[in-house]
Amino acid sequence: MNELVLKNNSTPLVEGNQPLNGSANVIIYVILGIFLALIIGWLIWKIVKKQVVKKKELKERNKKQIEAQKKYYEYILSIWEIIDYTNKELDKFVVSIGDIKMIQIKDGARKLIKKLIVRDDFAETFVNNPQYETFVNNVERLCVENCNLWKNKINDILVFFEEQYKAVPDSERKFEYLELVRKSIEEQFYA
Repeated sequence: MNELVLKNNSTPLVEGNQPLNGSANVIIYVILGIFLALIIGWLIWKIVKKQVVKKKELKERNKKQIEAQKKYYEYILSIWEIIDYTNKELDKFVVSIGDIKMIQIKDGARKLIKKLIVRDDFAETFVNNPQYETFVNNVERLCVENCNLWKNKINDILVFFEEQYKAVPDSERKFEYLELVRKSIEEQFYA
């Protein structure tokens, strides 16, 4: 009977506290290695992802600032041309003799400035943007005040727009844009 017990005990059984064979150990280590590699890969991905997102946000912010600056220049050019055209019309104005009445000049200037400030890109770019707060306030005051009183009541705003106009860098785009603006003002001022 002792022999039978020995023979039965000599066969490898995987039960309870008996040690596993070599191939089972390899499988466990491979699974643990894969699991550890996945955790390390996930951590690296999280770190790299944050840096990529920050760079992307910075690039997008810079792009928006450049676009806002371009729009700002276009608005400055347009507003200054409206001011300049209005002042020329006021200088040519003769009370009771000319074909043009003062109300037409006032309405023309107000209408063109109002047309600019009700555009969607004006609100999206400049309103609620602290960088352009002075600009927005000056445009609003220019629109509210009668053009024949600009030099007396809001001359500081006229000076602001003139300085900003002079600060716009010269380029071919600027001169093309000015031609379009001047043509548009002439067509729409008294329309």
